Amino acid sequence: MRMCAVTTSFVTRHIVAVATLIAVLCSAAGCTPAAPVQTPGGSSSSVATPTTSPPTPRATRLAHVGYTPVETGEPIDIASLTGRILFDNFEDIYAMDPDGSDVVTVAGAPGPEFDGAWSPDGKWVVYRDSRRGPNNDDEIYIAAADGSRGRNLTRNPENDWGPDWSHDGSTIAFNSTRDGAMRGYLVNPDGSNLRRIASNAWIEYPSFSPDDSKLAFMGAVGSDYSIFTIDLATDKVTKLTDDPGEEGWPAWSPDGSTIAYSTQRDDCRFTPGQQACWRTGDVGPYSDIWLVDADGSNPRRVTSEFGQFVAWSPDSEYLLISGSALYVVRTDGTGRVELHTGGVSGAGIPDWR
Repeated sequence: MRMCAVTTSFVTRHIVAVATLIAVLCSAAGCTPAAPVQTPGGSSSSVATPTTSPPTPRATRLAHVGYTPVETGEPIDIASLTGRILFDNFEDIYAMDPDGSDVVTVAGAPGPEFDGAWSPDGKWVVYRDSRRGPNNDDEIYIAAADGSRGRNLTRNPENDWGPDWSHDGSTIAFNSTRDGAMRGYLVNPDGSNLRRIASNAWIEYPSFSPDDSKLAFMGAVGSDYSIFTIDLATDKVTKLTDDPGEEGWPAWSPDGSTIAYSTQRDDCRFTPGQQACWRTGDVGPYSDIWLVDADGSNPRRVTSEFGQFVAWSPDSEYLLISGSALYVVRTDGTGRVELHTGGVSGAGIPDWR
């Protein structure tokens, strides 16, 4: 057994939707080729399999230990990455260039502020403000990208969180308990025209499709979360995933073809019959990042390395994953490179524009 002194975050259910930082003991799990997994459409697709082959330069190497970085293929050149990255440590929100330069504190008031999302023009950030403590009158705030002009958008005594900004800049989606259960809402960036999404579905952490006609979201069915989409014009809800454990924090690709999400399906406690599985070695479940086509077909694992939150690069070529660190991979899981965060510890919930 190998023990790693790593601090990471586990977000448990909607009741405690802020991370509790815990020290994790990482234990190895014996891994053999995985059995085929069923897609939502009923067909089988093989999943990536850890290998015990000795590493060679640039060769594929998948680690057995959950918090050991998984390195596959030619590393991504950080200097080639463009845009601005938003991240947090579940206390404050920061923006930076992908190479770790030009770090700006976007939200740094006392108390937790996290889960930020860019406006399409990059001038504003919408985020969750939990200054009274998580799940205690959480509000949706907006601030300029330089941290100025912060304002409360929701002003409601119930809990509001999970904001995402539409691609046309006109609307912010979020979830709220103001109607007695977790429902989805839309509001203009100036706080006007608040309206509830008509569906009675449990909507949490919504993510706009590129044409803003749909939302992907995590929704509770029974005791577990799954990934759904909702058509905002017709109110039609479609379930995309239905695997053991919880699935959440979806992110719709900018090209519209794919949804990335976090899943516990590879945790050994949820897949006792699956030969390839992982454990954290502590109380929290093991999460990694998967992709699914926007119609619910072709689910596939990105990487077996621990990851709980995910964002897309603006060109849909890369995934920014938050786990024990903030790292970037190609959509096939190759090229892993860890980002430097300007001395800020913690990875939090990222966004990239």
